[in-house]
Amino acid sequence: MNPEEQSQIYQALYPRRQEIVDAWRKLMITLNPTLAEAADLNPKLLHATEHLLKLLIAEPFSAEPAQAVGARLETLDNLQPEALLQIYELLARELVAGLTTDQIILLYPRVTSLIGAVGVGCCVGKAERAKTFDMNAMSVMGHDLKTPINAITGFSKVILKGIDGPITEFQQQDLTSIHDAGQKLLTMIDEIFRTAKTDAGKTHLYDDEFDVAALMGDVLHVSQPVLARNKQALDIRCEGELGTMHLDASRVRWVLLGLLYYAARRTTNSIVSLSVARETVQDADWFVFTISVAKPIQTPDEVDFWANDKAQEDSDIALITSRRFCEELGGSLTTEESKDDLARFVVRLPAPQLPQ
Repeated sequence: MNPEEQSQIYQALYPRRQEIVDAWRKLMITLNPTLAEAADLNPKLLHATEHLLKLLIAEPFSAEPAQAVGARLETLDNLQPEALLQIYELLARELVAGLTTDQIILLYPRVTSLIGAVGVGCCVGKAERAKTFDMNAMSVMGHDLKTPINAITGFSKVILKGIDGPITEFQQQDLTSIHDAGQKLLTMIDEIFRTAKTDAGKTHLYDDEFDVAALMGDVLHVSQPVLARNKQALDIRCEGELGTMHLDASRVRWVLLGLLYYAARRTTNSIVSLSVARETVQDADWFVFTISVAKPIQTPDEVDFWANDKAQEDSDIALITSRRFCEELGGSLTTEESKDDLARFVVRLPAPQLPQ
């Protein structure tokens, strides 16, 4: 996008930012009437809209910052998947309203990427807030449990010391059992919380050596029937000598299948591609998996930015989980813009050195 196109689009869209906010706010209140009482709803939506407009015309374009927009919109947490889809559809329409056909064609890949990133960010934010809520709830529960147990062990210890008067041998045995049981309960509660804090946001990985070409064949065997039901053709390519990978095979397989299904849900009657190659960057070897879905042959007016499909939220979660697995495996997942593709994802995972 050249500076002149940027200026023309910005001049057309920026004066409409409050109009976009009003339409967004009206739909959200329709979907969730309790939001009408939220005094900070309008400024939050205005800030989000201005951020999206700037990202829409930015050079170089990147949709990933839009995830932060979705993550901050905690007002979307209580909405059902169908309601979220209505919001995404509204944003897709409003972000190109009033533009020329040529401008819509130019912005279409960017709008879809931004809306997708907002949806991903929304799911990430919701998951993080749920995790925080769970930990807070556990902390409260732990306090409520430990308070009476501490009282029981404390009073039993006082009686055992004879502060309240002499006790019999049988009473001493019973009180000792009560005190020891209370201490065990306190230890168990502490261990539970320690484990929960350690495991929060952490996935257990199991390293194993496996053949990458065989993995690609397995992915083809599993995904092809699923994509065929959505009228998708699958193209898998292995470039050059691949060798073996020494990672958690189940996680790598999950990432590839999750991204294939996510990409396939963006349209129908298209070709979904998966390629893998090895590359060396700064003396480090990487496996590079590229997943893309070709654009359907449609005019801008016929393009459905977000299909009205209840499974969309599941595919969003698949994208979020794939990104997390890639990071835990020591790699990365990025999205790239392409004139030929509706969506393109690039997965980079560490590769062992090939034998000389």
